[in-house]
Amino acid sequence: MSGEGWGSAAEEAERRRWFDPTFKIMAVKVLPGEHYVSTAGQEMIVTVLGSCVAACVWDTRMRIGGMNHFMLPDSGSDVPVDKAMRYGNFAMEELINDVLRRGGRRDSLEIKVFGGGNVLPGMGGSGSGSKPIGDRNAFFVRQYLSEEGYRIAAEDLGGPHPRRIHFFPRLGKVIRLFLKKDVERAVLNREISYRSRLQTVQVEGEIELFD
Repeated sequence: MSGEGWGSAAEEAERRRWFDPTFKIMAVKVLPGEHYVSTAGQEMIVTVLGSCVAACVWDTRMRIGGMNHFMLPDSGSDVPVDKAMRYGNFAMEELINDVLRRGGRRDSLEIKVFGGGNVLPGMGGSGSGSKPIGDRNAFFVRQYLSEEGYRIAAEDLGGPHPRRIHFFPRLGKVIRLFLKKDVERAVLNREISYRSRLQTVQVEGEIELFD
């Protein structure tokens, strides 16, 4: 899912595009496993996070940006650690490369990260003493950005609550809202379903960041 040329995903993307009366701006929703890059100017990207993580990548020179939404597969006996890391790398590199393809530059990128809440009960790793999935997602995104030489401009990671993220790519501004208990169950159900699907995700080959 991207800001231009949705291709075969066009109809699905359009269903997740609406005029938001609160912010008085067109909005696009990003679901787990997706990313979206906006070059449209007045547009807002929205996602809801529990244990998942979203990175908001903004090019300060071009004033364009995008957001992803991802979770690492379980690094227990069924999913090797290298596959889990490869999936996280893919999610981050796919978003960053999409921004770079649209004219962004590595030295102009500002990155903010959110989510990684411990909201999935019993969702630690399969091994004894494994960290909860939210903690592992948060650790991964910090480590990935550090190893790639990116400074995190802002972060809101961890804690017990799901979040709604509003990203305004024209301004590089992010608004984070904690969600009430009455919507928490829907977030949990969606992430449990998404996490189960990750057990069969195939991420092959390598992806390199553009210069």
